[in-house]
Amino acid sequence: MRAQSRENKHHATSLRVERSAVSLVLEHGFDNVTVDMICGQSGISQRTFFNYFKTKKAAIIGAEPPTIDEGRARAFIAAPGDDLLPDALTLMSAIGPREGMDEQLFTDRLRIFGLHPELMQEQMERMTRVTSEITELVYLRLGRGAVTEVENDADRAFRHGQAELLTHAMLGVLRFMALQWIPDFERPVGADGAADRAATPTLAESLSRTVELLRRTLSIPGL
Repeated sequence: MRAQSRENKHHATSLRVERSAVSLVLEHGFDNVTVDMICGQSGISQRTFFNYFKTKKAAIIGAEPPTIDEGRARAFIAAPGDDLLPDALTLMSAIGPREGMDEQLFTDRLRIFGLHPELMQEQMERMTRVTSEITELVYLRLGRGAVTEVENDADRAFRHGQAELLTHAMLGVLRFMALQWIPDFERPVGADGAADRAATPTLAESLSRTVELLRRTLSIPGL
């Protein structure tokens, strides 16, 4: 019980620091935010900060490497219908820390990635660590209707190639969403200096717009 309590406290502190770091960067810009500012807003000392994060950048993009939620993975494989595109994009956008995704934090990070491409590039490099897992999930989804008795090695190899192509394509689409859509939604600042979160698009809205653009692009004759 005590171990679980310590773990919960550690997670709560880490999340508070990450939220503070992201909020400050959205308000002041990456280069203008210091560790002191993050510590002040989080109510912790610098010593505590460096117990949790090695650098300011780590607090902004998240210390935990991206992981795939098992429940979402199972739901993706078993999802009804054959509309793979939005399902795959939703699965990949939900990749996050083991404790689960904070959607507002995720969306705010996408905004930061759009404004600071160098941070987006680092996050994309971290996501490549789970690329093989995503590819396997897409492979399983594509093979749901396959007849095992009549399939051969060539069929399976072709499907695996499709899964790899789709996975890497979706990584590119996610990067596009961050660089193109998210920065267009500049949050208005009220009289108290606080940004209006109601004006920020939800993750679902951003995904929907991106999927619609992709569908219309792929439908262009001759493409």
